[in-house]
Parts: sequence; C-alpha cells; structure tokens
Amino acid sequence: MEAKNEKSINNEYVYTLHDAMDNGKQHIPYSEEMSFYDLVKSGDIDRLKEMNPKLLVEGQGVLSNDKVRNARYHFIIATAFITRFCIEGGMQKEEAYTLSDVYIRKMDRLSELESIEKLHHEMVFGFAEKMKELRKTSASSTHIRRAIDYISSHLNVQIRIRDISEHLSISEKYLSALFKKETGMSIVAYIEQRQMEAACQMLTYSDFTYAEIADNLAYCSQSYFSKIFKKYYGMTPMQYRMKYNNEKFLK
Repeated sequence: MEAKNEKSINNEYVYTLHDAMDNGKQHIPYSEEMSFYDLVKSGDIDRLKEMNPKLLVEGQGVLSNDKVRNARYHFIIATAFITRFCIEGGMQKEEAYTLSDVYIRKMDRLSELESIEKLHHEMVFGFAEKMKELRKTSASSTHIRRAIDYISSHLNVQIRIRDISEHLSISEKYLSALFKKETGMSIVAYIEQRQMEAACQMLTYSDFTYAEIADNLAYCSQSYFSKIFKKYYGMTPMQYRMKYNNEKFLK
C-alpha cells in the first residue's frame, strides 16, 4: 500500500511539474517571497504599501481545485510564515501565536474570496504595525527577550523577579539592572504595564466580569485591580469598557 501511494504521489508530481513547465507557470521566486516576509518582520509599512501584497497572485501553487479552499490554504500558510518571521524578529511568542490563531479562526468563518483577500491584507499590516512598534522599544539581549517572553506567558500568576532569574539562570541583581538598562523601566513596572494592556484587551474584546479580569491577571482583589487601572488610564475599568467595548466583536 505504501509503495502504491508513493508511486501515485510521484506520478502526480511529474505530471504537475511537466504541465507547469509547458505552460510557463513557475512558482514565485524564493527570494521574492522571503523579501515580502522580511518587510513584515521589519515593520516596513511604507514599502509594504508600495508592494500592495495580495493573497492570490500569479505563480502560486494550486493547493485545491476549489477556489475558496485554495485561498484558505494559502492564507494559513502566509499567516504561519509571518508569525514565525515576527517571532524571529522579536515579537513575543505568545502574542504572535495568539494573533495568528485569531486571524485564522476569523478566516475560517469567511466564504468569499474577496473577504479572505481583505482579511489577508488586514493580517499582513496588523503584524507589520506591531513589528514597527516593537522596533521602537525592542530589547537587544537574549536574556531580556526571554524574560519578556516569560512575563507574557505568566500574566495569570504572581510573577516574582526570582522566578524569572531562575528561569534564565542568572542572578536577580544582574537581571534587574539589565532589564532597566534595555527597557528603561523596572521589571515590576513592566509586569504591571503588561497586565494593564491585557486588561484593556479583555475589557474591549470580551465579556469577562471585572472580578474575572482581576483574577485572570493575578490581582488579589477587584478593588486593588481597579485602583491600579485608574492610576494608568484615569478611569475605572467600567468606564473604560463603556467607552471602548466593541459589541460587534463579541457576537
């Protein structure tokens, strides 16, 4: 059975390659494809706008004879590549993978080529914008990038500097000094900032209660969470939700 399957694959490969050569339908040059992903990785919005990237272009492989399914497959591949390029460029792993999951799930609900193409454009520039912002505040050392990844993955628990230093196998004193030098803020301040950013996301794009959000971010009480939130944004979590909550996103 395995030999038969292998022969079938080989036959289809030969005929597909022969047909492509006969019709002059070669795949997009590898260097051109990688250049596009590098632009997203570097957050080069201006050059991406000039390129005006499309999901479906001449020179792409045909992954399905069904046009919509073919577009879906190409969307998943493009998102997977962009996600990994952005992680390589310094985007936090959990942020990149979660963003990828959100875009792919959103694509999975679409049934028209035009809508999938439009979402591809949104996905490309969504990642690129985040990489552009990252360039402004990026940490250069491996230790600090790993520390930031650790913090991003543990926002739901109490994070101690000791936990991070043990994870990185370096001293707390060295970690604290290096973190301050590269990010311009203390580890405690950075953790609090990331928690507040996560709180804003949940207040805007979820229906979690205020107590659930406080608990999700490892705050000892809803009142203390609200106090810190107001310090950052000048309004209570309730006021923030009323101002920014996107009800259509929740449907």
